[in-house]
Amino acid sequence: MATVEERLAALEARAGIAGPLAVVPPITIGSLANVPAPGSQIAAQWAQDASAKVVHPFATTAALKAWAAPNGAFAVALDNYVLWRRIANVWSQFTPWTGSAVGIAVAGSVHDVPQPLATVNIPSDPGPRVVAVSSFLKFDLYSGRSLRISLTVDGGVVAEAVIPVTNPLTVNTENMGWNIALAASNVVVPAGRVIPVTMSTTALVTGAAGDQGYHTFGVAEYNRVDATVFPKGY
Repeated sequence: MATVEERLAALEARAGIAGPLAVVPPITIGSLANVPAPGSQIAAQWAQDASAKVVHPFATTAALKAWAAPNGAFAVALDNYVLWRRIANVWSQFTPWTGSAVGIAVAGSVHDVPQPLATVNIPSDPGPRVVAVSSFLKFDLYSGRSLRISLTVDGGVVAEAVIPVTNPLTVNTENMGWNIALAASNVVVPAGRVIPVTMSTTALVTGAAGDQGYHTFGVAEYNRVDATVFPKGY
């Protein structure tokens, strides 16, 4: 007994429709193997499957990015469970990205130009994004010069603190010295390229550097930069 699709295919053939649409094999998108090909009929089973799939899951990120979905579509990669959305015909990460970097240990001179202590690089993404950043620095300042601690995003200062000239402190003692925490949120970052987030120090008063300096502790609790990136709506 002929199926409905076979009967419809016969009618289409009689009407002169090239390549009967009713018998076009389904295609695979993500986890669905019964997706109707463009121009073909929509079977009832497909309607049930599609209704239960708000976001298409793909086995890998590479497989997800190979799907040329319409703008506004969402998909998730099962190799890392990151959620993506389609923007301007490319895939943009929708799951917030987080990253951190531990700063270097410094035992030396205060410099008149910014000296980076820690940098975390936000990966390139085609979508609009905002970032929340923070840094924490514990250090001894045994200097006759004021010191500026800066937190920058893409080269622009988003937070800073100035430490005045201080009496010499005990060097290399973790329970002595200054504790400086900096933070900024809702900082808009450019799309399409890597964005550096950096904590740095700069001397504010010129002078001989040989007998002046500071000491930092290169461990995660005392000397670090953190960044969390969120998708931004248009």
